[in-house]
Amino acid sequence: MAVVLAHPELTYLAAYLGRLRNWDERSAVRMQVRGGVVGLYGSLPMEALALVVVPLAQSAAGTDLDGFDRTVSAGRLRDVIGNPGDDATAVRELRIPDEIAGPASLADLPPRSGWYPGESALARDVVPRVEEAVAAFRSQVPAAGALNAELVAWSTWDGEGWGGVPMRALHAAQLLGFLAHAAAQVRTATALGWTRLVTPAGQVFVRDGGPRDLLRTPPR
Repeated sequence: MAVVLAHPELTYLAAYLGRLRNWDERSAVRMQVRGGVVGLYGSLPMEALALVVVPLAQSAAGTDLDGFDRTVSAGRLRDVIGNPGDDATAVRELRIPDEIAGPASLADLPPRSGWYPGESALARDVVPRVEEAVAAFRSQVPAAGALNAELVAWSTWDGEGWGGVPMRALHAAQLLGFLAHAAAQVRTATALGWTRLVTPAGQVFVRDGGPRDLLRTPPR
């Protein structure tokens, strides 16, 4: 099985998959094809999901791929892409790796409809909040000691971020490059059991719920 993608989309997916693999060599993505686009859900640290969506190349429109759904290794898919090259007009067939079991977080995906809009802002309004939280986390954990480190982690990453989205989701979005363009508009939305951050580059989802085990130093 393969999908046909243009050079910009291949380059973007290569960067996305590379970041997932840097976080965890065992990272997986769930690929779904619908309506001429392919979406890749990635399981992130701190119990969040990311989604990037790219269009299939025009030559692949109308194929029998609609409804395709497979969980694959993020690292293996990144290796299959290899070096996208410098030809911005190139179109290439991307062979999809064999299916793997994947984490439980990819088995139950966020709903596709029923979202209620929240707040909106520009990326430059959100990034300073993330940077402040990261600095606070790094300064407080060494002083807190092992017994209190988990409390510091929970209060930092599961605490208030912006627009009802917890800080851990904002931090994940920043690390994925979703907040890289200062003038990009970002917005929030909620659905039953879920909250999401929407940016032009991708989305981050978190489940609504209670305390989580967040004692992990955030990726650098």
